[in-house]
Amino acid sequence: MRIPFLLRLTVGALALMIAGCTSGEGGAGSARAPQLPAALSVRWTPPANATRLIDGESSTVFEAAARSAESLGFSLIRRDVARGRLSAARRQSTGFDGARQDTLELTTISRAPGVVEVAVVFREAVESGGMVTSALVRDRAHYDVFFARLAAGLAAVSTAP
Repeated sequence: MRIPFLLRLTVGALALMIAGCTSGEGGAGSARAPQLPAALSVRWTPPANATRLIDGESSTVFEAAARSAESLGFSLIRRDVARGRLSAARRQSTGFDGARQDTLELTTISRAPGVVEVAVVFREAVESGGMVTSALVRDRAHYDVFFARLAAGLAAVSTAP
């Protein structure tokens, strides 16, 4: 009796899949989480928040951060001083083919008396063809400019009478 080619191919593929399930570090019972290759994991893992420790009172730092966001063209969406959270957005461009928008998410945490940790994340949303995609901004220049404006705003507050 002759076995059809397609059946042999299916059985062979199944045997390879079953044989590939065991690993050398504990056999089939090993429960390791799957790892992405380094080239792919950079794309799919979010960057750490850009954080800085700043000397000053929590409310003063929060207000300076809000003014810094506004000076960069952001409109404040959510402002919760008690929780130390701020959300802002700005429109980059609009047109017939779509729109782009930047968003900023900021969190302030008091670490010690007179020391505040400021964490910032920028995102970019692109609308095109009826679909919206959102991506984290990985370019550190955005974060450096924001923190430079924040430092300048705090310096202006501390020198004001």
